[in-house]
Amino acid sequence: MTRTVWVLGLAAGLAGCGNPCQQICGRMAAYARDCGYEVPASEVSACMEAQGGDASADDRDVCREFGGRQEIREQWTCDDVAAYFERANAEDTGSSEP
Repeated sequence: MTRTVWVLGLAAGLAGCGNPCQQICGRMAAYARDCGYEVPASEVSACMEAQGGDASADDRDVCREFGGRQEIREQWTCDDVAAYFERANAEDTGSSEP
């Protein structure tokens, strides 16, 4: 329970800083939690790092337009979120499972 609260606090805190694409990281983690999935803080941090600097410079207008909480929930279902995080976890662990 404490770990979940910590992850939620981190996600909420990170959602308020960084560029628009980095803000999506915290919003997606919060949405995943609402769907019943636990997203480790390390995944949120890795997302933030991947979207930092020049890596997301060309996408920031799109992230700004479509990266709000409501827009994310309109575009992603809980099944989409599950598939996304399962695929990301498989890539991180080197698993060949979908």
